[in-house]
Amino acid sequence: MIKTLFIKNFILIDEMFLDFTEGFNVLLGETGAGKSIIIKAIDVALGAKTSKEAVKNPEKNALVEITFEENGKETVISREISQTGTKCRIDGALVNLEAVKEERERLIDIHTQFQTYTYIQKKYHIELLDLYIENKESEYKALLIKQEKEYKRYIEACSLLNRIKNQSSDNKEKIEFLKFEIDEIEKAEVQENEEEELNKELEILSNVQELKELSYSSYWALGGEDNSITEALSKIGCNISKIKDYDPNASEIEENFFSSLENIREISSFLRNYSETLEDNPKRLNEINERLELIQKLKRKYGNIFEAYEKFVAELKALEEENCNSSELEHEIQNLEASMDENCDKIRNFRTKYTDELSQVVENELMKLEFNCPKFKISSTPVALNQKGKDDVEFMITTNLAKELSPLVKVASGGEISRIMLAIKTVFAHVDKVSTVIFDEIDTGISGKTSISVADEIFELSKTVQVFSITHQPIIASKANTAYWISKTQKDNNTIIDATKLDFEGKVMALAQMSSGVVNEKSLSFAKELISKN
Repeated sequence: MIKTLFIKNFILIDEMFLDFTEGFNVLLGETGAGKSIIIKAIDVALGAKTSKEAVKNPEKNALVEITFEENGKETVISREISQTGTKCRIDGALVNLEAVKEERERLIDIHTQFQTYTYIQKKYHIELLDLYIENKESEYKALLIKQEKEYKRYIEACSLLNRIKNQSSDNKEKIEFLKFEIDEIEKAEVQENEEEELNKELEILSNVQELKELSYSSYWALGGEDNSITEALSKIGCNISKIKDYDPNASEIEENFFSSLENIREISSFLRNYSETLEDNPKRLNEINERLELIQKLKRKYGNIFEAYEKFVAELKALEEENCNSSELEHEIQNLEASMDENCDKIRNFRTKYTDELSQVVENELMKLEFNCPKFKISSTPVALNQKGKDDVEFMITTNLAKELSPLVKVASGGEISRIMLAIKTVFAHVDKVSTVIFDEIDTGISGKTSISVADEIFELSKTVQVFSITHQPIIASKANTAYWISKTQKDNNTIIDATKLDFEGKVMALAQMSSGVVNEKSLSFAKELISKN
């Protein structure tokens, strides 16, 4: 329900704040007082078209802010209008217009002589019929959920199958090529770090003679002749030993020296053995070059060989799984089609069962609102499978016996649409999600008995949802839980619209004014009598 409404600098309104109640809220006032501007402000805040002309003072921005309350939770929707554009917010956060319109469909219906939402649109007719049936049959909602779920999976499976079939020839080529690439890499049997090790071995074999000369000459200098380094060091060692005999403090020096001498002898022995093991090996050198050339070829082709191999294996597995899934998908699609056929038959049976009943219920409501011999029929024709079944549902109506039934959107005239929507809304009040309904000028073209019928219908509807209406009929206004008097005044060349929430006495005065145009004893008595009947 709408809890509060704040309007600022909008058309003829400087600033206005209204708080509303549950039940029936009515806007009263003289013709041209600005009642419809308030409804327009609500409409604009919830996404209707507007322009910079709606800004009263162009030097400031216009603002309409509505606070909705649902189950104790508040939602604030606002729209700011400037000379350059508009900004929409939900709970303070900037949103686009589509987000506001989505909230509108969820929260409110607005019915005017020139526009109406939700119920008149064909796309909602099947939902309304289904809501009615859900309220009658406990299993029906589960059928709808099952149908929607299976249809979603059916579309996904068909799309995937078509993609597999369209790509089947391409996939065969891809599979063969991937197998070739994988086989090429596998046959090469390239190992981790192999290239690095081969390059090290290549470096040695390519320089074997120089390595042999360097290592052997170094060995010979260290210990291969009488005046070698090790022989000279041995003599030095004898001298150090004699020093230690005279000075025990030199024992550490002796120990370190002979340890180093032993290392040099080991190095000399290593160099000799290393030199003796070095041999020219043209065959091995050729093998290494061929192996490195193969590795380089694979790297030029695939980049990182190991990453490429893992990628190819994964792609091949996915493609082969797709081919395997093809038959599984065909089987799944067949099962889904069979299940949905059965499900759609059940859904259609329920819809057929309640179409005439609901049509009669709506027709009865229309008769209560003084339509002469109205005819209302819910048309249901077979269509292609979709998420809601296999039925195309549309509300058909005629309010004139001389005319054939036609779609609701084409038949309902400006003067009738609010009453028709009132009738339909009353029927669905207990099952529809929308909690606020606005009827602008619902009393257009009616009087007397029809006014009483409309008043009773609105009051009955307001027991379930919050209702707003602009009316000039005291009979309708008398049913309101809360009434607001809208007035327009001129001051300093400025037109100002004000709204006053009426107490009991104010409501009596307003009804008296509406009933006879003047407030006197007779009109006051009539107004009190109207209120007392409620």
